[in-house]
Amino acid sequence: MKEATLHVLRTLNKYKVIIVIGIGVAIALGAGAAYFTTAKTRKTETVWQSLWKINNDLAVSLQKQDKEGKERIAALNTAADAYKYIRENMSSSSAMPWVLFQLGNVYYSLKNYDEAIRAYNDFLDKYSSHPLAPIAKQSLGYAYEEKGLLKEAIKQFEDVLAVNNNLFAAQEGWDAGRCYEKLGQTSDAVRLYTKVVELSPNSNWATMAQYRLSAIK
Repeated sequence: MKEATLHVLRTLNKYKVIIVIGIGVAIALGAGAAYFTTAKTRKTETVWQSLWKINNDLAVSLQKQDKEGKERIAALNTAADAYKYIRENMSSSSAMPWVLFQLGNVYYSLKNYDEAIRAYNDFLDKYSSHPLAPIAKQSLGYAYEEKGLLKEAIKQFEDVLAVNNNLFAAQEGWDAGRCYEKLGQTSDAVRLYTKVVELSPNSNWATMAQYRLSAIK
C-alpha cells in the first residue's frame, strides 16, 4: 500500500504540468472546433486556426523523446513566441484566454516560473470568470510552489477549493495540504488532507492524503 501510494505520488508530481497542459490543449482544441461553426470574421477564424496549429504542433513535439531535450525546448520556445505574437497583435480576439493560459503552461514547462506567473496572473486579471480560471489558478499555484512561494501557492489552491466541491477540489486540497506540510504547519496540513478524504474518499488524492495523515499522526 505504502509503496503503491509513493509511486502514485512521484508520478503525479512529475507529470502534473504535462497533465495541466494536456487539459489545456484538449479544451482549447474542443473550444476552437466549436467556435468555427459560429465565427463570423476572417480575423477571428485566423486566430483560432493559429491557436489550433500551435497547440497541435506542441502536443506532437512533447511526445518526442530526444535524449538531450533540445527538440522539446525548441518546440516550447517556438510556441511561446507564437502565443506572444497573438497576445501582442490580436488582443481583442475571443481566443485570448486560451492564448494566455497556454503561454503560462509553456513558460512553466521551460521552468521560466516568473514568466509563467505573469501569464497566469494576466489571465486571471482579465478573465476571472472564464471556465478555465480554476485551472489557471491551480497552475499559478504550481508556479508559486516551484519558486518556493508556498503561502502564495496555498492561496491559489484554497481559492479553488473554496468554490468547488468535486474531484478537482479534492486535488486542490491535496496541493494546499502538501504546501502547508512543507511550511511545517501540520495542523493546517491535517485539516486539508482530512477535507480531501471527505470530498472524494475513493480518489487517488484521498489515498495520498490518508498516507500523509498516517505519517503525520
